Amino acid sequence: MKFNLKMIAVAAAMVAASSAHADLVSNNGAIGAGSNLGNGSSFALVAFNTTTQSFYVRDLGTSLNSFLPNAVTTSALDGGVTGNKTPEAGLNLTWGDTNGTFTSWLAGQTSGAIAWTVAAGDNLVSGGATNQARALVALSAAPAVTVTNTLVRGAVTNANGVGGLASTLNDGTTWYDKTGSTVLGSFLNNNGFGAGTLNSLNAAASLFYYSTTAATGASTTAANVAAFSNSLYSATLNLSSAGVLTYDLQPAGVVSAVPVPAAAWLMGSGLMGLVGAARRRKAAQA
Repeated sequence: MKFNLKMIAVAAAMVAASSAHADLVSNNGAIGAGSNLGNGSSFALVAFNTTTQSFYVRDLGTSLNSFLPNAVTTSALDGGVTGNKTPEAGLNLTWGDTNGTFTSWLAGQTSGAIAWTVAAGDNLVSGGATNQARALVALSAAPAVTVTNTLVRGAVTNANGVGGLASTLNDGTTWYDKTGSTVLGSFLNNNGFGAGTLNSLNAAASLFYYSTTAATGASTTAANVAAFSNSLYSATLNLSSAGVLTYDLQPAGVVSAVPVPAAAWLMGSGLMGLVGAARRRKAAQA
């Protein structure tokens, strides 16, 4: 009994540690500068009131490079890592509102006006030119536009006073509530991916990883895209009104055989008996 209680205590400590809120890292700067470049920004939950422009941001305790689909292997500049979040065996993850910050924020909002996304990305710059940009985007529907290199860069940079994913994460904070911020324009159109793709509370969204195909400069060329899916199923993200974010990917297992009803077995046995009787009569006549 004592051993079981100790194991339960250890497990509880591990769960609490995994859901702790860490300081956000934007990871947006020059190659060779900063402590986290090449790993991606923090992976964060972003919710906002589309009417009052009140924001909520929470770090999910991991970085972009630690949350990639299995089909993705990043470049050497971005760490040279291979994703592991879309295994054939499936994956289920949950991020709870451990400190009650989301429910406290939501209490002062109108739930029907709340939209949300997840924010992660990075934008590496060398010699004054954008070298590479990446972004995770949660979409409730397919983008209304072709996602270009320009859109991906816009999602993670601060252009024309409108903050993108990475620059919105506000380095050094764990969560915050901002009102009347200019970053709202970026999220209202889901960072350029189309206003119809905003996600509602208690509704599922899909997750996509985008990376630029051109090394430098603005380009209308379509960016690389990888969906979070295994060979059979697409993963879904869902934010509940209790502030619980879930990631669900079903296992792509072997489809089990459909059991044949007992009546079918009985009918088959009867047919086999009739065939056998007919053969015996023919044998007797012969």
